Amino acid sequence: MAINDYLIDLKIPPADPSAIGHNRFPNGEVSSDVRPVTPAEGEHGLYWCLDTLMHKNPAGMDASKTQGSHYHRRGYETFFVDSGSLWLFINGQKVFCKQGDIVHFQPGQSQGFFFLEDVKWRGTYHDFEVYPDYKDVMKLKRLMPELADDPALAGLAPLGMMDSNPMEPFLTEEAPVESCSAVKNLARPHAKYEFPGCTMNVMVERWENGGTKELECAVLEPGFTAEWVRYPEIKELFYVRSGKVKFKIYNEEFTADSECVVVAPKFAPRSIEALEHTELYELGGQAWWSLFLQNYASIKKYDPARLTPETLAALKKKFHVQIEKIGMK
Repeated sequence: MAINDYLIDLKIPPADPSAIGHNRFPNGEVSSDVRPVTPAEGEHGLYWCLDTLMHKNPAGMDASKTQGSHYHRRGYETFFVDSGSLWLFINGQKVFCKQGDIVHFQPGQSQGFFFLEDVKWRGTYHDFEVYPDYKDVMKLKRLMPELADDPALAGLAPLGMMDSNPMEPFLTEEAPVESCSAVKNLARPHAKYEFPGCTMNVMVERWENGGTKELECAVLEPGFTAEWVRYPEIKELFYVRSGKVKFKIYNEEFTADSECVVVAPKFAPRSIEALEHTELYELGGQAWWSLFLQNYASIKKYDPARLTPETLAALKKKFHVQIEKIGMK
């Protein structure tokens, strides 16, 4: 899975099978395989990423009654649907999601799923209440399976790992996915901004994450290059959803292709070169790209004479944008 200190290839199974956790359907079949990618950090639990394979719901299960309906009191979740398809139940709607979609949940938002196929379900999370007792309870269940159904044991971790609160099955009506604000897709960004060799797509706004982070997708063409400031003050977590990119972090060069996560530590010099048409996401979301791009586009249209290197540098500083220069090779 980990290729070097910075590159994690999600296509490669972990060396230690015990690193994969499992959840189960009501009938006892395994419903999901969950493996950690990167841990949570800091006050908001940023940079937390899990790679989950959600298994197809067993034949005979009623989608209207076995949705796994639940909500979270505090946590935010963003999931990449990287294979397969599912029904999503949310906000009174039942919508069809498929590979390429991104699903974003906010605290208190009821949610449920019915997986029509096995689905690669890559998630990032923040501001979750994570209960440490859950790991100890799961270890006991694994080592002593005869106790797995003991209600007293379940009561030791009633909310699961991430403040997950069960609900009754939802009353929903089928709706087109385009009408569901929780489902994002590169074909429907909040906004897009064109640069030579790169299109910046705003996918999840900061206000959808309680002001804590945002999500953009940079669609890169072969030959596009970007170089960061000498000592970037923000750690970044990149996800290459498709394509191929050459990274340089510190003095180490390596190539990340589809389904790879790249960790760029704080202060580490870094640069990229797109080798193929690529979808590149930055999962940490700490730069204020959306507001930077809005201001940049406004000045360029209404007062282009003011778009000097000094103005651009001031905008980057104001919105914590760490890119020093971009271009085509």
